[in-house]
Amino acid sequence: MATRDRNHQRTAISRGGVISRQIASSHQRRLLLALLAAEVVVALADAAYATVSLSALLLIGPMVAGHLLTVRHTVLAAAVAPALALLLPAVDEGSDLPHHLVRLLIVATGGLWACVTARAHARHRAELARMTRIAEWAMIPALPAELGGVGLAAHTRSSAGAARIGGDLHDAVATPTGLRLIVGDVKGHGLDAAHLSATLLAAFRRTAATAPDLAALALQLDAAVSPSLGPEDFATVLLAEFVPGGVLLVNCGHPAPVRVDSRLRALHPPRPCRPLGLSPEPYVWRVRLLPSDRLLLFTDGLTEARSCEGLELPFDEHLHAALTQATLEESLREVLDLLRRHTGGSCSHVVDDLTLILAQPLPAATVPRPAPVAEDRPGRPG
Repeated sequence: MATRDRNHQRTAISRGGVISRQIASSHQRRLLLALLAAEVVVALADAAYATVSLSALLLIGPMVAGHLLTVRHTVLAAAVAPALALLLPAVDEGSDLPHHLVRLLIVATGGLWACVTARAHARHRAELARMTRIAEWAMIPALPAELGGVGLAAHTRSSAGAARIGGDLHDAVATPTGLRLIVGDVKGHGLDAAHLSATLLAAFRRTAATAPDLAALALQLDAAVSPSLGPEDFATVLLAEFVPGGVLLVNCGHPAPVRVDSRLRALHPPRPCRPLGLSPEPYVWRVRLLPSDRLLLFTDGLTEARSCEGLELPFDEHLHAALTQATLEESLREVLDLLRRHTGGSCSHVVDDLTLILAQPLPAATVPRPAPVAEDRPGRPG
């Protein structure tokens, strides 16, 4: 099941990468058409003005394409430029055939250099993408489908294109007292916040199994990440420990998780706690969580994803139906499809990283069913 879960996460990330590449390809096609149109305008202007030679400006198209577009697009721009220089030469009275051939040679040589530059950039981008993928799987490994008696499914996406690493973080560690899970969000987006996420994740993996409780774990995480934070930086964190019949929570400024039973119930803490880096005073509280219930943990990329009209995703019966599919993986796919439809695909207002984790306690025949927890204080989704 762990292999299947990893394959599912890779598939979800690949789909996100395909969408990002399609958008990038559309932008590149528009830029290529603009460059080709500019080359035509330059050639026509070169033919129209007899006293001024503008053919050197034909090099702008291949040079820009070599830095911003693919090798194939650059070759096209580089081929069009000398063709225009050959077909539409300047018609000034002093020009002759050798003069036109020299100009043609200059334009062709510049186009060839642009192709070499584009090929070098393509190799560098491929190597950078390979290193990024290695860093992604080292920093944010796929959660297993089952760990510590809890079923898990996760999806993460960075606001920085198709990358996964960014300001969001998550991980899970099986401990003698139960599965401990972290979901966090470091201030900032994309690669700029990745080093802070890595620091926080390393501290969690180092101390999650030995901290006496979640409050002590939160203080240890604050001590680990605070030296790396700037004066206005912080990190919101939600810690969860799954115990028989319930889940223990510590919420340091993070969006409230949602319990999925007969309806959606946002689990707001009894009192607020400041994020890490802002002198938090964490405390542990407990809520009921039966094997028939699910727990959705997320970052604010879910609540800040807006429709084309600027509306947030409603926490309604449609989201409840998505979260109650037969398997956790199917539920996350439905949530992502619902989010995609809500944001309108191409008109999506994606401004933040997004992490979704869906957890469900697995039934244990040897453990008696506990009574409801008195401290359970469900609230309405924000």
